[in-house]
Formats: sequence, C-alpha cells, structure tokens
Amino acid sequence: MEKQVFTAEQIRQEVLRRLIQGTPVPGDHLEKSVSLPIAHSPDAEKRNWDMKHDDQDQHNDYIRHVIDEARRDFLLSDSAERDEILGDSFAHS
Repeated sequence: MEKQVFTAEQIRQEVLRRLIQGTPVPGDHLEKSVSLPIAHSPDAEKRNWDMKHDDQDQHNDYIRHVIDEARRDFLLSDSAERDEILGDSFAHS
C-alpha cells in the first residue's frame, strides 16, 4: 500500500480522529496529548516523522499504538518540513 502524503496539521488531525474514534474510555479528551509531527530522515520502514505525546497520559500505550499506525500510513510532506524550518528561522530572527 502506498502512503498518503500529508501536511503536519493533516497528520495531527488524522491521529486525533483515530484517537477519538477508538478511545478506550468514551468521552476522554486525548487532544491535549498529541503535538504536530516532527520530521526526520526516512527510517528502514520509510517513516519520515514521529510525534511526541504526554508521557504522563493514562492512555500512553494506546496513543503510541495509534501514532505508530499513522506513521505506517502517512508520509509528512516535504513542504511541511520546509515550512517548519522557515517558521523556526523567523522565530529566531
């Protein structure tokens, strides 16, 4: 299966959707646990991003599982990585 190429915000929204859809505790608010994806060089499984999440979250294993599934399904677009670098350069100037 070919991976879809998404922006950082699109990936974040898809991870949030999956978290809410499959949450082990209905009504739980997992949104606070997910940040924007962080780009990295492609690894052996051709994943080019990862996400940090709140390690203190009671659903830590579930959140990590959902993020790992999304990493298999989606590539972070190059333009998202360039936008992040460009944004950092403005923030530090």
